[in-house]
Amino acid sequence: MKSLQKNWRVLAAAILAAALFTGCKGADAVKEEPLNTYTAESGMFSVSLPGEWTEGDTMGLTDLMNLSRDDGMEAVIMGMTKGQLLGQGGSNVESLEDFFNYADALFLNGAAATTELDNTESIALAGMTATIAKDGTMTQKNGASGRLFIECGETERAYYLLMFSGTKGYDKKIASIKTNLGFEELEIPEPETLADTLRWFNASYAVITSLNGGDLNIPAGYEPGSMIETSMKTMLERDWGVTDQASLEETVERLVTKGHNSEALDYLAQSGTEGMTREDLITAMETNGFDDEEQTIMLAAFDAKNAYGDHAIAGWDLSRAMSLLGWGYLAGFYTYEEAMDKSLVTAQMIQQEFTSWDDFMNSYFYGYSYWSGNAPEDTDSQAYKRRRLYEEIKEEDNSPFSADWNTSLQKVW
Repeated sequence: MKSLQKNWRVLAAAILAAALFTGCKGADAVKEEPLNTYTAESGMFSVSLPGEWTEGDTMGLTDLMNLSRDDGMEAVIMGMTKGQLLGQGGSNVESLEDFFNYADALFLNGAAATTELDNTESIALAGMTATIAKDGTMTQKNGASGRLFIECGETERAYYLLMFSGTKGYDKKIASIKTNLGFEELEIPEPETLADTLRWFNASYAVITSLNGGDLNIPAGYEPGSMIETSMKTMLERDWGVTDQASLEETVERLVTKGHNSEALDYLAQSGTEGMTREDLITAMETNGFDDEEQTIMLAAFDAKNAYGDHAIAGWDLSRAMSLLGWGYLAGFYTYEEAMDKSLVTAQMIQQEFTSWDDFMNSYFYGYSYWSGNAPEDTDSQAYKRRRLYEEIKEEDNSPFSADWNTSLQKVW
């Protein structure tokens, strides 16, 4: 029962991977060029750079800039408020060094390519209380290689990442950029507060949204856009066999009416566990040669049935149904209103079957262990890490789990 979920943090990395190493379009010489200023869509920061840069698609990420220049230089510049990091999968970021490691995993190693980087002198940037800079090479999975400069900086309220890459004539070009680069932190936007119903929807699949690097304060985790639509369609077809609205609706219906919950209950019935204690079941499994993974799967179903009866691991199925409805909207299979209408029906069903966020999420975690074979007590397992992430998200100031479980869910769109 291996994972079907794609880590959507590589969506951001795809911007860099698509832009890197496109080849130099200009000569080696770097002519003197006037500075131009570019501002993030959110208004969070601006940068001044020599020459004319073209702004590319950022897949709806308003605090990220994707820039390219006719001479082959590329740039990705990103800002993240310190309070935003947990919802973006950066729950362990407590220092600038932590942020650099987080950004490295998000954009570079293990995502788009691999890098070989050495410490280098930082650019002095206005407002930064600390900076880390690296220079080196980056190699894509197809073997294409180029030069790379990265600087991470910290202000009182946010962390920033600035990356520049190129190939031919790189040394002269990056020297000009380093000499002339200007940065200004502007008005950091307050996170938008969603209506309680929409926050409730987001909470129902907040763990996978956070794991995938999405924003817990945006319906479905991302702003819609052409690159998001393409990426979502690719993921849905590859991991779910969903290619259109009809196949999406069929998949959601299967999760809502049967899913792994029906399978787990049948498994227990066929295994003759009725009337057994947990200790009896463990003894029986050991006697019959069940390996560790088989025991984890059986115990997950058994414990869930004892805790939630016929809704045993329905939390797992229903959470995924909710996420699929959001992804279907981003993929263009549903309009926003259609996706939210269908989410409302499923969310009301969840409210009827469980009594609290902890109950619902416990069922989800039982289901994840049943599906994956991951033992929740294994601190290296994804089952353990998902539960820990849930507890961390609950502690966020703007956590979607702060939405009352008994919220009167209603149409607010």
